[in-house]
Amino acid sequence: PALSFSFGLVLLIALLSGLAGGLAAFWLSSAAMASADSGRALVAGELRLTDDSGRTRLLMTLLRGKPRLLMLDEAGEYRLEMGLGDAGEPHIWLRDQDGAAKVQVALTAKGRPAFRLADAKGRERATIGLSEQGEPTMILRDENGQDRLALWSDKKESGLALADPAGRPIGSFSAGEKGRGRLSFFEPGGQAYKVVE
Repeated sequence: PALSFSFGLVLLIALLSGLAGGLAAFWLSSAAMASADSGRALVAGELRLTDDSGRTRLLMTLLRGKPRLLMLDEAGEYRLEMGLGDAGEPHIWLRDQDGAAKVQVALTAKGRPAFRLADAKGRERATIGLSEQGEPTMILRDENGQDRLALWSDKKESGLALADPAGRPIGSFSAGEKGRGRLSFFEPGGQAYKVVE
């Protein structure tokens, strides 16, 4: 009788444990399904899409707490990157086969658009953007990072300026509100020594 009682007790505990486990699993899966169905959302810390060979081709993740979308080529190099910077400013980077960001499109922390072109060593060679007043500017740089040519247009004038290898202005051509052209030549210190109107 003691043996049959022990067997019966073990059987009862096993049945109750199985029933409790089944109910808990059903409740958890039902809650998860209801949550997913009601929000129609997939929640994950990282999402990877892989090709038939198992190589990651698209990665959605967080980098220093900021969202980032990365597309990779067959060699595993990042070719396109979209994300937010430290101040929450959005950017898009197009990278070459070696991973160098050749084209960068961004909004600055102050909300101004910027379009940048870089060489194979990552040096910024050309920038197109808007000033604080919303006026367009373009700057071309040499391999040493010095500004060599600038184009601008604002409410007062539009113009082109040239600089020497040290980045010092040497000449400019501009046209004011009345449409009259002005050609200026500058000394190394930046003072105009000749102006032709």
